[in-house]
Amino acid sequence: MRNYYFTSMFLCSCAIMPHKYTAGEPIKEDMVKMIQPGKTTKEEIIQWFGIPSVIAKKGEKMSLPTELVSMSVAGEIGRQEVSSDTFFNLFSTKHKLTESHRIYYYTYTKSKGTTFAMPYFGYTGGKALTDKLLVLINEDTGIVEDYIFRKQK
Repeated sequence: MRNYYFTSMFLCSCAIMPHKYTAGEPIKEDMVKMIQPGKTTKEEIIQWFGIPSVIAKKGEKMSLPTELVSMSVAGEIGRQEVSSDTFFNLFSTKHKLTESHRIYYYTYTKSKGTTFAMPYFGYTGGKALTDKLLVLINEDTGIVEDYIFRKQK
């Protein structure tokens, strides 16, 4: 009888763990609307949005923050190597890019989800939303030449 009790307790045990995670500072849309290519300065961008997550230079590798979620650790921050040219290509059709150009990369991630664990079975699900602001700045002039803002809802 004791073995049946232990087995039924073992098989019925489960864990439900909700998790929430944020990384970066929220990107304020009203501040994004204030950016004026050809007029806004690098100093204004830093004043409005803070220090960027990454400053990209053409032809270099960048280390971007990523969110890693597992059953054991929710919300652990890691880094991923990416070619900066991926981001410069977004601006290349409209601008003649030089060695003086930099992309100031801002990101804000908010996620929530649930982990459900039972013996021999587990499930992790959730949703992550990431807002991104890429600002093309000419370092020689200190002027913003263009920007891209992507807000996920």
